[in-house]
Amino acid sequence: MIMVLGRHVRKRWFSDDCAMALKKKIIRILIREIMVSLDDDTQDFTCMMHWQGGCHTTMSMKKPLSGAIKSTTPEPDIAVIRNLSVRCDDGEIARVLSKRGRTTARGKRWNQTRGAYTRKQYGIPAADKAHLDPNILSLGQAVKYTGVSDTTRMKLMNKNILPSNQVAPYAPLEINKSDLDSDPVRSMLAHLKTTGVLVLEGVALPRQESLFQ
Repeated sequence: MIMVLGRHVRKRWFSDDCAMALKKKIIRILIREIMVSLDDDTQDFTCMMHWQGGCHTTMSMKKPLSGAIKSTTPEPDIAVIRNLSVRCDDGEIARVLSKRGRTTARGKRWNQTRGAYTRKQYGIPAADKAHLDPNILSLGQAVKYTGVSDTTRMKLMNKNILPSNQVAPYAPLEINKSDLDSDPVRSMLAHLKTTGVLVLEGVALPRQESLFQ
């Protein structure tokens, strides 16, 4: 009878009708004890099983990763969050990560809630917008400060006339107020406001007087 049951153990074990309580009883009947050791260097488990009949079986397996480790946010994404959080809120950070094609540690799309959770999980403080450096302006703030369009700002930046900084691709542009107040930017904007024409260094439109003759 025992030999017959032995031939059907595998089928019975993987049957939907085999309850966990029954599996535990089978294990207790077959195995006397299991001794487990962990190799700290390789993170491998070595299992020594002592069967009731006196035989021994050894097997090895990798230590399973905990849920926290498996769900770790990649370091490059943490670096982006850390750099952006100086000036950006969680919604802005989530937008940048999404545009970069990144997802959360669990493969979800970034949003404000997930961004805030991850930032807090890694001990990254939120932006203190009440105490930001007033000399560093966003593109929108630069438009208000100078009174000209963002298109004009972009033309100056594309010609490398107006310096700008970007923490990461798709992150908000940052412009130093002192660069807006210095020449040749100040002279170009003054000329634009007076004539309605933007003349870039080395690029003079037909029948228009260049500021740099």
